[in-house]
Amino acid sequence: MKFLQRTKVDKFSIENAVYLQDLKEEDIVDVEKLCENYLKIELNERKLELFLNGVKLTVSTEDGIYQVFHAQKFVGLGIVEKGLLKRDVIF
Repeated sequence: MKFLQRTKVDKFSIENAVYLQDLKEEDIVDVEKLCENYLKIELNERKLELFLNGVKLTVSTEDGIYQVFHAQKFVGLGIVEKGLLKRDVIF
């Protein structure tokens, strides 16, 4: 392979892309907007601390990717597998 170009990620396509030199304030997408299709998990202070330190937390939700919130503030993404929530991406 000599060339690879990503043309689409989720609902974002290359047709909507802009060059950096042409970037305007209204072109910037909030990271929460990127993740809005995922369900949310709200963590209390203690569980947030554990989550941020990489500890897997027991949760009673289905397996999948979740938005993680604390005090209604977006923290990042977590992955639930077999009842355990683990840290994925922190913002």
